[in-house]
Amino acid sequence: MAEFREHFVKCCGYELHVRAWGDPTKRPLIMMHGLARLADDFDHVAPHFTDQYYVLCPSMIGRGFSGWAKNPDTEYTVPFYVAQMFELLDHFGIETCDWIGTSMGGLIGLYATAEVAGRIEKLVLNDIGPELDPDAVARIKSYVGASPEFETIDDVEQLVRLVYAPFGVADDATWAFLASRSVRRLPNGNFMMHYDPEVMRIFAEHIDSFDAWDVFDALPCPVMLISGEKSDLIPKAIVEKMKNKKPEMPVFAVANCGHAPHLNDKAQINAIRDFLGN
Repeated sequence: MAEFREHFVKCCGYELHVRAWGDPTKRPLIMMHGLARLADDFDHVAPHFTDQYYVLCPSMIGRGFSGWAKNPDTEYTVPFYVAQMFELLDHFGIETCDWIGTSMGGLIGLYATAEVAGRIEKLVLNDIGPELDPDAVARIKSYVGASPEFETIDDVEQLVRLVYAPFGVADDATWAFLASRSVRRLPNGNFMMHYDPEVMRIFAEHIDSFDAWDVFDALPCPVMLISGEKSDLIPKAIVEKMKNKKPEMPVFAVANCGHAPHLNDKAQINAIRDFLGN
């Protein structure tokens, strides 16, 4: 079983928590989480890639054990996330890498790839694209803007099971893991979501104007799409538009799954390994 090491790396003035898996002499692979998630989400995925890769799983600024922004309006944004990722790569001496990004993590990879051609050599987009369905955006905004408190972890798990039902998680152990990694203790002993609420305010204010087709069209590297067949964020119409733009792009559709596949079964993992290995 692969082991991981915890790192805290200063990037653009803030400490980022990074969980590193495997042998640092192997080729680097970045696994980047979604909007309201964190590095721990890849604990079940990263070990499957350590035979070929040194896997780095950061928690972005404002999440988990990473620092919180002093200037949220400019620092909880994709351009700032991209700048932090370049500093992270520099810290580890990484010239080139491959990238797996879930939702927001895919957008960070998309923009980073476009900004510095060649730095990311292969890009996996997990249920994210250059256009987002407005009804799905409204759904996400409805839950990420809230900052409820919970008395027990069971209360947390009930909400996590509701909010993240589209992940396609089927076993109780994974739900318990997700619940425990979704919150932090407050001074009063209650739980609260692990992320800075300002992350979600900035998201809500900027997401309606999102359009990355020019960036997607100009991608300088091979790209793969993991698509939840029931995803409302990038439904079939957007997936088809992406395929028409890039006919060579492999698409792996995950049955009975919405936004976003949790990369929690062998079929998903093997599809990614096949793409990265070619």
